[in-house]
Amino acid sequence: MEQKRKTNTKENIKKAFIQLIKDKGFDSLTVSDLAREANINRGTFYLHYLDKYDLLDKLEMDIIEDLKEILLTNLEHEETDEPAELIPYEKILEALNYIKKDYHFIEALAGDGGDPNFIQKVENVISEMIQSKLQETDNQLRSKEHLPADYAEKIFLSSVVTIIELWIEKGTYESPEQIARIITQAKQISPFDLLI
Repeated sequence: MEQKRKTNTKENIKKAFIQLIKDKGFDSLTVSDLAREANINRGTFYLHYLDKYDLLDKLEMDIIEDLKEILLTNLEHEETDEPAELIPYEKILEALNYIKKDYHFIEALAGDGGDPNFIQKVENVISEMIQSKLQETDNQLRSKEHLPADYAEKIFLSSVVTIIELWIEKGTYESPEQIARIITQAKQISPFDLLI
């Protein structure tokens, strides 16, 4: 019973946090605002979190750890020279479904009033997956113009992250399957070819 009450309190704090980020922005909200919005007293808040920064860190860490679990575990061990295989469709689809499920919180974090570093943290997880796949295949990202590997990787990574970020901004209007297909297609076409 005690555990259920703690879980409910944390859920109420999270809901209040989402609403206040949207209404006031993270920088302007206070613990008093959170307690009032969550219908708890400040002492109850402090039983769970040190301050609003601790709350942000813990909730963000949950998301980042979940995304790492999705994207970095059980990667297939198949040799390939194709950059498209560096981000397996099934993995990106699972990550997109996860984002869709917790959309309201992720959208608050990624939005103007949220954490300006949040998308970078997501990008870091995707970068880890790419690095892992590159090491597995003993491969490097290359282009027809023979771009240096670090530039090729950044272009590749940025295209994936930008699509996800736009999807979040648009309210996850398209299905995760549609976005996973767009990411798969975009990985195989140059940006110039997309626009002509």
